[in-house]
Amino acid sequence: MISVVRSIFVWMTCVAATPAFASEQLFEPSKYAESESISISYDDWSYVLKATVFEAGRSDRSYAAPPEPGVGRRIIKGNTASTRFEGNRLYFPAFEGKNLEAVLRIRAELAAMPDAVPMAEWTKNQQLAYWLNLYNVTLISELAKRYPEQELRSLLYGKRGLLDRKLLKVAGVKLSLNDIHHHIILENWDDPLVIYGLFHGYVGCANIRPEAYTADKVWEQLKENAIDFINSNRGARMRDEVLEVSTLYEENAALFPSVEALKSHIAAYADPAFATRVQGASQIKASVKDYYIADLFQGVVNDTNPNEGNASAVVHGLRGRDATLVADMFVSKMRPLGSGNIPQVALEYLGKIREKKAAREGQVSVEEYVASEEEAKPDE
Repeated sequence: MISVVRSIFVWMTCVAATPAFASEQLFEPSKYAESESISISYDDWSYVLKATVFEAGRSDRSYAAPPEPGVGRRIIKGNTASTRFEGNRLYFPAFEGKNLEAVLRIRAELAAMPDAVPMAEWTKNQQLAYWLNLYNVTLISELAKRYPEQELRSLLYGKRGLLDRKLLKVAGVKLSLNDIHHHIILENWDDPLVIYGLFHGYVGCANIRPEAYTADKVWEQLKENAIDFINSNRGARMRDEVLEVSTLYEENAALFPSVEALKSHIAAYADPAFATRVQGASQIKASVKDYYIADLFQGVVNDTNPNEGNASAVVHGLRGRDATLVADMFVSKMRPLGSGNIPQVALEYLGKIREKKAAREGQVSVEEYVASEEEAKPDE
């Protein structure tokens, strides 16, 4: 017999009781252009993301051991969750001063776009990419203002939570991030993939990508995020016959009308062996969570232990694209690091990602295949 935690059904009841969104007619994607008559560029936002996002790669489903204080320490700093090595990271210290001002300008320009060109003249994919980008740039800029806040659950959720504040004004309508999430995106795109495009700022949410969403690639980008999230311990995992899923699915329960619908969605994007286990699950629990900020430094801004490494050590400890990206992140595009010391938590994360990528690369072998004379003959 299939069962599901009671909290999901309670949450769905609350959603059903939510008052209608006053401005829903202004942003109804039933009014859209069949073909693109305008061009929308997010190059500036993509540049910011490329410079500040560190890609972790696919999860290997290993759990992080309880952290130790480290050399010369008694106090443990940073995230202690078993999922702390999963998912992409933002280099939040970069978002200060003129850099933050630049991001806020991008946010203001995005909010003003529907005033310049009514959304009825946009294609449906252009509208979706727009709302995802506007949500993410707003969320990131708001967290940057409050950095180094570390635990985000109380900051984001609740009656006074950041997600319910009317932070934006689009086409004359004041909007909160929850308005965009639940009343614009979820109500107008009936596809669970959309939830993987909304970055909530913490480790346990879907990845922030190193690029903006664009109309021509938005569904491909969302699918990639779904595959990454579902095949990670922070997204879905099995405990005997119990399927434990992220609280992300509880928050978006309106998209999953039944337990079977949720199982089918997860199985559709899971690796084959895991998908088989998901289909055989006897119970689902929305109990997986990690609300720690998805910051490369984990909000640890004052960490000057002389026994720890520095930027040069990180760069030289990595190879190829990783080294280039980290060098860019710590040297050319970001603010100076003062003493040069990098928090131990960042070194540990980077080291684990390097180990994981090296192990994955080591499992791939390429053998040269030489065709026989018979096979080499052209078809007659």
